[in-house]
Amino acid sequence: MKILELEELLPRLDEDARDVDIWAEEFTRLMKLAGINNPASIHTWATECVEGKLRGVLQDLVKVNEDEEEEFPSMKKIKEALEEALEITPQDKCKRLQRLKIKRGESIKNFNWRYKKLYNNLPRLYQSFITVEDYTESISYRPFARAQVITQRCVDLEDAFEEAELAERAEERKETNETVMSTLYTRGVYSNFSQSNRTGKHPFRQFSANNYIEVNNPKRNMRSRTNDKLLNKNPKYETNNTYKRTYKCFRCNQEGHGVKQCPYSFKELAELEEKGQISKESLNS
Repeated sequence: MKILELEELLPRLDEDARDVDIWAEEFTRLMKLAGINNPASIHTWATECVEGKLRGVLQDLVKVNEDEEEEFPSMKKIKEALEEALEITPQDKCKRLQRLKIKRGESIKNFNWRYKKLYNNLPRLYQSFITVEDYTESISYRPFARAQVITQRCVDLEDAFEEAELAERAEERKETNETVMSTLYTRGVYSNFSQSNRTGKHPFRQFSANNYIEVNNPKRNMRSRTNDKLLNKNPKYETNNTYKRTYKCFRCNQEGHGVKQCPYSFKELAELEEKGQISKESLNS
């Protein structure tokens, strides 16, 4: 990595900053990516990240031993010196951790990693002030994971971290399954259904409660069967094609129509009877 590119990627720390831990993590990760392991080089690049009195604080950390050789501080001493110069107390760290919120679009796994780092940097006395309730408030933007942590009644933070990550994986799996099924339906994977089965609905919504018989509710079953008869949906009349209702006219005694649809009037029937075209017995039979 070139020097100019590395200089542009350096995380800056001004005199009003309060997140020395996050700065130290980003700076250490950048040094590892650049392959810089020499304490002298690390101290030089750390000095480039600060300005003003903070730069003077880091320069004062360099000591000269008896052999007149310079001794450079470790990353831990650099962070402690910056916190002391910025007057960052353990109380401030504890309050900042309690107010920490998950970022938009950030995964819970990554947020838990940041949360653990800040938690482990606290003195053991102040770690006892961080509770599971504080963590649930930190992930309030993720209601499903937050509800899972609360319902499981997690005792310590490790259990809360595990439950939140499980809830996130379950939520991602659910979204993936819904996306896959929606894509399959859109592409017509279900085209092997017969034309009579194509309802134009999503496969998950083709079935309703009316398609199933409730064994424990006979009144509902009887009501549904009655409604089917009223709507002419009784299978007896749909499948039995031989069953046909016939009509017989009681005026002309012919089949195929009723009295209201009879083409003959009483006068016409009397004239046909006088002409001998129909008999009186056929009218009365």
